[in-house]
Amino acid sequence: MIFPLNKAPAAGEVADLQKLQAAGLPVVATVVLQGLETEFYQLANLAEQIRNAFAGVFGARLDEERLEAACAQAERLVRESYLLPERAEEVRRVLPEGRLLVRYAGEAPFALEPSSQEALWALKRLWASRWQVDSVLERAPTLAPPEVASLVQAAGGDLLPDEALAQRASAVLGRGVQVWASSGQVARLA
Repeated sequence: MIFPLNKAPAAGEVADLQKLQAAGLPVVATVVLQGLETEFYQLANLAEQIRNAFAGVFGARLDEERLEAACAQAERLVRESYLLPERAEEVRRVLPEGRLLVRYAGEAPFALEPSSQEALWALKRLWASRWQVDSVLERAPTLAPPEVASLVQAAGGDLLPDEALAQRASAVLGRGVQVWASSGQVARLA
């Protein structure tokens, strides 16, 4: 559920970051949250509440007004639901110090936060972002968002493309990749 990068289930970008780290490339301190979003949805009974909010939206034709209202309600439900206090404390204990980058694995950064408490709030905003109209339409008629690991990463400096690290990472991974780095360490691949 809450893993340091080297112990996280290997999939997608997480697996690539693990390979780079194992090969000796500098990778920012990364906490991988796998399954935490699912647990959050289950404990807050969000799936049923969101399903009810979307009742009648996808019929013979799309009801755009109902879609917008349902999306707004779903985002609000996620933002206003509570993460278990003991789970929130467990996450805060393992987060690196300083500025933190919050995002989904394989996706662009969502938020850059100054501390662990703000990073926890950003996680809920990240999860709520799956209910924006464009996101819902991309996966329609499937309502549930895909299961993707959430990442919280140390971000000492700005996140910038790094060609030298990209060349080294491409050699390790055996394919061309772009690398964004923070303070000379790999933070994101694409």
